[in-house]
Amino acid sequence: MKELRMKDALGLVKTWGRTYWDEQDGVLYANYTCGAFEVDFQGTELTVEFAAVPDTFVPPSAAGEQPPREDWPFIAVFLDGGGEPFRRLRIRDGERVCVFQAGQEERHRIRMVKLNENFRTCLGIHALHMEGSLLPFEKEKRDIIELIGDSITCGFGNGTTDISHEYATAEQDGWMTHGAIAARALDLEPRFICVSGISIENVTPMPGFYCMRDLYPYADRVIQEKLAQRRGEPGDALLPFDFAGNPARYVVLNLGTNDANQIYFRSDKEQAEEDFERNYARFVSEIRTLNGPETVIICALGCMDYYLYDKISMIVERLREETGDQRLFTLKYNKMMNVGPDAGGCLHPTIHRHKLMAEDLIGKIRSIQEKGL
Repeated sequence: MKELRMKDALGLVKTWGRTYWDEQDGVLYANYTCGAFEVDFQGTELTVEFAAVPDTFVPPSAAGEQPPREDWPFIAVFLDGGGEPFRRLRIRDGERVCVFQAGQEERHRIRMVKLNENFRTCLGIHALHMEGSLLPFEKEKRDIIELIGDSITCGFGNGTTDISHEYATAEQDGWMTHGAIAARALDLEPRFICVSGISIENVTPMPGFYCMRDLYPYADRVIQEKLAQRRGEPGDALLPFDFAGNPARYVVLNLGTNDANQIYFRSDKEQAEEDFERNYARFVSEIRTLNGPETVIICALGCMDYYLYDKISMIVERLREETGDQRLFTLKYNKMMNVGPDAGGCLHPTIHRHKLMAEDLIGKIRSIQEKGL
């Protein structure tokens, strides 16, 4: 079986989403939700040697009662642009996983999509082993929709209807999140940057945890700092994301749910809301600066909490008036029910509710398109 190390395959493996090339170990990472690797393969067998980092978080409800578990990431494998997975596989570090096998030589476009979120799991490729060969191809050009968010955007618990379930990689399906569903319906390429529990800004910095303003400017700060920590190296030389080379047509910002929790726990609620207003406006301005004037920015909230929606609407309206930015919009997702088919793990939206959220987002973008934007 022929081996192709990742450093020799970079020109033949196309990627989706934000990626990070680790030169030292020769691993190409695609860690964010729906990060993907795509190859044009001709032959009888393709086996991939993965690098992976599992989730080891122990939920507060089980602290002191159970040891950290190793909850490894999942991928879905798609053939020839199909919408349904050909295979769904759990990936462990160092494993060689057969992603395609046939009795006779066949040619297929094979895409491997990470189903879980960054920070909790990481996934990269060391090498490809094959009976056959990779063929050069041009990736299909599509406009990009970038999805910035928290656990809702990540698809936390969307694969279960048991509200008592904590996080489990087997119950998180990025492919069936509202952002990915909407992207497919609109023929857009999704690019996620989302982490469960995240807020715009950590007013009180928490060691080992990020706010979105810590992550957004970089290709993948999470994996860079994990690798640096493992190697005992400084992690301050962060790789910026190439916004100019990878422009987004749409950016959907769905943050504010965890920011509301921050406000709840602060004694001075008025000051806390003022802090949020300042930080949210600053982040939207940073998104505009990094992405340029042509990108449409949709400031969304939902479907779990709407405490800050009126505040977000006011911020957006003020920014539109002050800057003349006519590519800045708001979206209020329809509220999920906390019972029945809507309610997933830890009362997060299920795939059923994500499909309904996708309808909200699709409708909003189509209405923007009708304006010629």
